[in-house]
Amino acid sequence: MRIFDQNYDFESDQLVGGEAEYQGDPNLEELYYYSKYIIIQGRMEKEIPILCLVYIERFLTKTGLLMNFSNWKRLTLISLILASKIWDDDSLENVHFPQVLKEISLKEITALEKVFLQLIDFDLVIKGSEYAKYYFILKTLAGNFNSSLPMGPLDVGQMSHLQKNTEKAEGELKEKYRLKMKGQRLGQSVKF
Repeated sequence: MRIFDQNYDFESDQLVGGEAEYQGDPNLEELYYYSKYIIIQGRMEKEIPILCLVYIERFLTKTGLLMNFSNWKRLTLISLILASKIWDDDSLENVHFPQVLKEISLKEITALEKVFLQLIDFDLVIKGSEYAKYYFILKTLAGNFNSSLPMGPLDVGQMSHLQKNTEKAEGELKEKYRLKMKGQRLGQSVKF
């Protein structure tokens, strides 16, 4: 999964400088501030971290990979972006993220999204029980830091909206990437 490694260069399609030297795993504070930065710059809704956690766990479970010092930023970034696209009716599109997050490119976002989705088998549907599980995990963590969450649990209407959005996004993204992969197999150029 070198594409998620912090030293992977999307232009040259290789690890630059080899595998990243171990720098210690991220702590909760690093994860918090990086996620907060992405959420603010990407103008994301307050529920996005919960969806992000669902997708990260799904990715780690399906791939058997561990989140570590060299991959946590890219895994967090693409999980937040996918969560935003699914939850926010007015989410930024891939082309807009590099405009607000100068350190990433469109090629990077598109490649991360494609690989991430393939590795989770485009499994984007979130059930109410999954959302509730991560809501209470985050609520507990916030309490440990003498803080609170800016949102409450979802009501029935919001949960119905989330499930419809995740089902719709799952279908649309499957179709989008199937067409791109089919075009690549036929030798056609595909824009990323």
